Amino acid sequence: MKCFDTHIHSEGRSVEDLASMAKEGIKAAITCAFYPIKPMYQETLIDLFRKLIDFEEYRGNKAGMDLYAAIGIHPRCIPHNYNKILEFMENDDKSIAFGEIGLEDATDEEIEVLTKQLKIAEKLDKPCIIHTPRNNKVEVTKKTVEILEKIEFPESLAVIDHASVETVEPILKKGYFAGLTVQPGKLSSEEVIQIVEKYGVEKFVLNSDTGFSPSDMTAVAKTAKILSDKMGKKDAEKIVWGNAVEFFRL
Repeated sequence: MKCFDTHIHSEGRSVEDLASMAKEGIKAAITCAFYPIKPMYQETLIDLFRKLIDFEEYRGNKAGMDLYAAIGIHPRCIPHNYNKILEFMENDDKSIAFGEIGLEDATDEEIEVLTKQLKIAEKLDKPCIIHTPRNNKVEVTKKTVEILEKIEFPESLAVIDHASVETVEPILKKGYFAGLTVQPGKLSSEEVIQIVEKYGVEKFVLNSDTGFSPSDMTAVAKTAKILSDKMGKKDAEKIVWGNAVEFFRL
């Protein structure tokens, strides 16, 4: 089954790894901006964005995968100055989305940076991949939704990612897409089944968040097979391909 992994960090994987993903059916993926150490300079992230757009998309093609770039300031990657980064984002016409952006600890700085990026995204009509953390996920997700509502951010432009069993319902109730991440410490394939059986297939996209840390880079393909066996091929294809194509306008 053809699959779309909507959140990876391809820099942490070799071309051979990407080719293995493609061989297992992952024919499209979005590589999200993340820097594994806190950047000292805003130019560091700007060059990262350029790399994702120009070089990572090229590596994906070499591996047999359509690899699309998402750019943005991750809450754990906020440099001291970031005005030039926002200017780059505002003039960007090559990335498919802003991501991953969001909150980690919901500090005042994180809230300010997220809000500024969301306002640019709304101006550009750009979809956003919005991070939620492992710790305090319920509280931080609630704060994320409050920010989105406060600025009246369009529901059609937001996927709130790394949703958990506890946070799926409030995300869907507000009309946002929910990103289901299949990895240890996030969701198992069985939990994905539990979620979609309860809430339907309309507002979910699936990802692995594979990248720099040990992870199952083919988790989306494996989950797709389980979804197909449990729910039928039509519903499975919507979750692992169709919804992503719709949300990211491909």
